[in-house]
Amino acid sequence: MKFNLYLSLILLFYSATSVATYKSLYETGFDRLDHVHQLEPKNKIFSHLKRKQRGVFAQYLPQYPLWSDGSIKKRWVYIPKRAQIDTRDPDNWVFPTGTKFWKEFAFEENGSLRKIETRLMEKTADDGWIMLTFVWNEAQTNAVLAPEAGIKNHYELANGKFYDIPSQHDCEYCHSKAGIDNGPQKTPVLGFSALQLSDDRDPNAIHGEPLTKGMMTLLALQKRKIVSHKMDYLPAIAESEYAPLQRSVFGYLHGNCGHCHNESGLAEFTNTLNFNHKATARFIQQNGTYKTAIAKPITAYLQPAGSPTLVINPGNAADSALIYRMTEEFEQYTFLVPEWHHSAGFSLTLGVKMPFVGTNIIDQTAIDVITEYINNL
Repeated sequence: MKFNLYLSLILLFYSATSVATYKSLYETGFDRLDHVHQLEPKNKIFSHLKRKQRGVFAQYLPQYPLWSDGSIKKRWVYIPKRAQIDTRDPDNWVFPTGTKFWKEFAFEENGSLRKIETRLMEKTADDGWIMLTFVWNEAQTNAVLAPEAGIKNHYELANGKFYDIPSQHDCEYCHSKAGIDNGPQKTPVLGFSALQLSDDRDPNAIHGEPLTKGMMTLLALQKRKIVSHKMDYLPAIAESEYAPLQRSVFGYLHGNCGHCHNESGLAEFTNTLNFNHKATARFIQQNGTYKTAIAKPITAYLQPAGSPTLVINPGNAADSALIYRMTEEFEQYTFLVPEWHHSAGFSLTLGVKMPFVGTNIIDQTAIDVITEYINNL
């Protein structure tokens, strides 16, 4: 099948550049980062970093965070000394070799936070990316490299559900078809972008959190000349007086669905559906959800038997495929992409629920907000 060969080539690219060179989280440079939760004003170098690395270490906070079973997350970035992010294309940043991202996942337990895993992405010299996961021990003193196959049912959540440690394949699956020159998307990095870091933040973002002092933002990147090109405006999703929830709903769909449902993501065989919002979009007519989801039908060859026809049925959330796909936990279906599609000639059986990887608990808060938005259209 064309798709299986295609995906295999993508994963081969990443696996070739994702050799596990670290066995412990603290081998990745995180030991120098663990207690540095903020970047000091004017880019001062912390005294304990002076003798080691003088690159930029900082926490950051995407305004539209990815739902991860309700976990509490922290994120850090390291940009090497004197290096810049190539931002000439505001929607496809190119990171310098040596860039590192860490993302920590934790849950509240008995009045304190219990760290579960910390993930690493690192840009290598051959333009590939290392993607690794480190699992925290019971004592919370160290995190060691997870098995390549991940760990199913690693941490018990509510209602008989479990949090899974992702496999190497899962990491590459979500971040793949980016960083390979076969479409508009050039970077596998999600959540660190012009829109996500924009200082024009959405005050009503679903699961949004307030910035704390020293967190990296778009303006901070530009002020410290960490980016090659400045934007003359702050990216934002347009507000609407007729649909007050528009900005937060479209932002949520961008952050949780748009990395696959875009013109070159893994879900591009949907052919029409695009939840992505480009940083260069100044008007709502340019937003992917607005253009491809409202009163628009699901691609015929991708419609499960029990699914509503319209992605978003204005005024009727219960008859909207978006809500159906976010809440249906058990149904599966097999679809066949027709031969005329450029990635076509394959069939695949998947669960109806979206996303079908990376989360096991339905995001009820988001469903409630999106339902209200649709019903008021």
